[in-house]
Amino acid sequence: MELSAAAEAPGTYIEAVQQRLREDIVSGRLAPREKLRLAELKTRYAMGSSPLREALSRLVGEGLVTFEGNKGFRVRDLSREDLADIAYMRTAVETFAIRTAIERGGVAWESGIVAALHTLITLTRDTATDRKSLDAWNDAHDRFHEALISACGSPRVLETQRRLAEHHNRYRRIFMGDNLPRQLLIDEHTAIADAALARDADRAAALLGRHMVITSDFYARVLAGSEQAGTDAVSAELARA
Repeated sequence: MELSAAAEAPGTYIEAVQQRLREDIVSGRLAPREKLRLAELKTRYAMGSSPLREALSRLVGEGLVTFEGNKGFRVRDLSREDLADIAYMRTAVETFAIRTAIERGGVAWESGIVAALHTLITLTRDTATDRKSLDAWNDAHDRFHEALISACGSPRVLETQRRLAEHHNRYRRIFMGDNLPRQLLIDEHTAIADAALARDADRAAALLGRHMVITSDFYARVLAGSEQAGTDAVSAELARA
């Protein structure tokens, strides 16, 4: 049964559909390159074709969905080129924003960083490897990066960072079992926080940029291994044919 809220508040209704789709794409519940058929999505989300089509079109604009005239909508694929581009843009946005936040931030900003770092370190040390625990870690990781730049004073910068972080998050969540060593994660984030709290803008920006490179290079290697495994599996299947 389709929800009736569309007639009451179509804008809000479409945003709700869009958010649910976004969450399923970022989490990997909708897999890379998966065909997004309206008939199946109507059943999955109990929503009508019009809000779903509009939500999918908006997600094309966000870069999470692709559209081809004769093939319809698909979840955007993962690629090393896309990952590098995300890292490039995040580095540009976040290093600019952290410099401004260091200049403008007060005690509340400092407290937010300390609290976010404490949560991230605790979960990095203690989290299990099940999906729920790793989702909590991912959320804590994103909250830490948000805290670093929260005092930059630009809603547009914060929104851009949040969207880029979602794209990065999709790679982390899909490759759930693969991550950097826990102590390295703790050391990297602690060093960035220490530099920000010391009001050392040059060092904070440099460490943040370095962290983006290390993280993205790691997942690029994971992705390359996944691609190679897929190629090997196809070759093996052809050899048996």
